[in-house]
Amino acid sequence: MNIRVSLLLLAMFVSGCATFPEELQIEDDSQLVSYQDASSKAEDVKGKTIRWGGAIAKIENKAESTVLEMVHYPLTSYGKPISGDESIGRYRVTVNGFMDPMVYQIGRLMTFTGELNGLEEGLVGEHNYVFPSVTALQHHLWKNIQRVNISTVSIWPHGFGFGFGYGRYNRGFYNRAVIRSSVNSNKGLRPSGAATLPRPVQVKSHKK
Repeated sequence: MNIRVSLLLLAMFVSGCATFPEELQIEDDSQLVSYQDASSKAEDVKGKTIRWGGAIAKIENKAESTVLEMVHYPLTSYGKPISGDESIGRYRVTVNGFMDPMVYQIGRLMTFTGELNGLEEGLVGEHNYVFPSVTALQHHLWKNIQRVNISTVSIWPHGFGFGFGYGRYNRGFYNRAVIRSSVNSNKGLRPSGAATLPRPVQVKSHKK
């Protein structure tokens, strides 16, 4: 009997852990748009809903809003970004109101629900970059138990392109961020630059 009760409690605990934070829950998540589709089918999915996560690479406060540049990561079953060694790209999120850069620091993990605006040109370092653009509906800042050290970005083919009618973007969307993780550390946290290269770049690992 005790075993059955324990198993039931365990199942309830696991089920509870797999629940998205309230602000990230969506009634029908079957229509959510992936990062890949937002990059390659921008006009087709414009105005649709996303639920994306990632690490903060840059934050810029404007008069009435804040623009966050995010390094994209996939999500766990409960909505937390899975920060690892690689990312398929970056995106920009506009959030209404002021967000304190001392709280929303570079490297912190966040998850958003939002509406797609399309693509916009910008820079990562001194390199041209095309960002999927999102207007945030809700967001969640995860506890500061892990921060991501964005140390370098290399370019790799992913087999999809910007097919939204503008000729100059009808080419492959080639990027992959290579990340170093840092737990409870502020040392060396900075956004990296993206580079457009004709072939993959081998990244050397430096042991501390």
